[in-house]
Amino acid sequence: MTVASSKQTINEPFIGLEIHDVSLWSPHSVLPIIETMKDWGYNALVLHQNDLLDECTQLFLGKNYGLYDLRLKKVRSNTAWLNQLTRTLDTFGAKLFLEIKEPSFHDYVLEETPDLLDKQGKPDPTNPAWYFFCEAKTRDLLKRVPDLGGLIINLSSPESRVSMPDHLATNKTNPDISTWFDQMINAFHQPLSEQGKSLYVRDFSYTENMQSGIISAINRKGGTIGASIKITAHDYFPEYPENPAAGMIEAPFLFEFEAFGEHTGWGVIPNCRVGELCDRMKGYRSRGANGMLVRTSWEAIRHQNAMDRLSSVNVFALPILSKAEAEPETIILTWLKTHHRLEGEIANQAAELLLESAKIPTASYWNAKVFPRHSCLPSSWQEGWLSMETNGMGNRGHAISINPADERLSKQAEEKLFAEKETATNLAIELAEKARTLKPHLPKHLAKQFQSFAWLPFFARQFELAIKSTFFATRGSTKDLEKIVKLKAELLSLAASMEQHLAKADDLPHDYHVLFDPDQIRLFTNSLPE
Repeated sequence: MTVASSKQTINEPFIGLEIHDVSLWSPHSVLPIIETMKDWGYNALVLHQNDLLDECTQLFLGKNYGLYDLRLKKVRSNTAWLNQLTRTLDTFGAKLFLEIKEPSFHDYVLEETPDLLDKQGKPDPTNPAWYFFCEAKTRDLLKRVPDLGGLIINLSSPESRVSMPDHLATNKTNPDISTWFDQMINAFHQPLSEQGKSLYVRDFSYTENMQSGIISAINRKGGTIGASIKITAHDYFPEYPENPAAGMIEAPFLFEFEAFGEHTGWGVIPNCRVGELCDRMKGYRSRGANGMLVRTSWEAIRHQNAMDRLSSVNVFALPILSKAEAEPETIILTWLKTHHRLEGEIANQAAELLLESAKIPTASYWNAKVFPRHSCLPSSWQEGWLSMETNGMGNRGHAISINPADERLSKQAEEKLFAEKETATNLAIELAEKARTLKPHLPKHLAKQFQSFAWLPFFARQFELAIKSTFFATRGSTKDLEKIVKLKAELLSLAASMEQHLAKADDLPHDYHVLFDPDQIRLFTNSLPE
């Protein structure tokens, strides 16, 4: 699919499934997912790794021939895998896309291209050498993987190795950002367009300045490239409004969704977001999106994928919703029938549990603001408050500002907030018990996945206690110290109980031990006032 103009009629929308962890190199992980893509209506596989273009290209052989020759063999192996994927996808008309953050480089290039560095030996993104280097990498990739569908590039994020945002933050120079965006986009677009390949430029910006810059650059291309944006501003936070970038882009664009659960428990606890997705897709259709992609894994948690857990219901739902509205219950029941061969009253009960379970991960938020750190308990009460104040973007080293008269710290706010958290914990206990009763009646594979309900009470309880204690610590009243002491004791008791449960189940995947780390609870508890 080539984006030719903003008025182009796309007969078949881009329906992409994204893999964003190291399993993208594993045939045992990827090939079964491709089979599911075919069955569920996906026509694009997106492999997302920041330095993926560097992993699949090599522009020259340097003086240290042995080292470079070994690296070249790795590149050839990597691109052979990509070519295998393009052949497999081609059997049902699907395409392969690579999602990358640029500019980027591997250290080997510095021996031959030292002009990529400034006088202090640091990569300088404003150096024009990067334009030629990125274009050369793209041309090399297309020679090695000729049937690639295209690229999705991110230029505005500080997560790229050569970061323009970081450069602007640490240098007194004031480069022409508009020209830089234009030339960087052209470096990728020119070789891709020559081969009839698609380029999508992604907005994943941490600041309004970078977001407006990249959106303007996309619009200046007059529809000859596409755009890719997250469905919610900056990240996949439940209850957050639609990304405002959707109304600013004057080009065919993709909406990005997330099924893994980066901010909703990673699928370690049930992560059924079908109800939310049904609402989100109304914006997708009203905005006239050109397509979508759904992320099924996350780079920070290796070898875990939504397709292996109850979260796969989200992946099932999105292609259906891209075509027309549907009721959440109908989608889940269809998934249970087609994917797990479950029908009847037991299926109805399972669907109800899944829909209700969505209330638990959102209860880890404070007034719909981000209190957790990527689903985990914050390391201190200060970090939790700062995260909430900054939409999850607060740096741990930043000072926090607290107004004692803040209405969020009032007696009325306390009663409302605490009641919400206690209700969520009680619901988590109720759902865990219902799931335990239902499990013997489920197919074996589904019953195993329903074991995730047993962890809901731990998840809800740790955030109930952490938010309550943060409330009192933030308010800073000496009258609340006795309450904080009581909450600290409850947190430490929860940590001990969690430790026992983890020890009993020594076959749990590693991400359980990260999400429910007893030492993280103790670390948070130690931050509370004495």
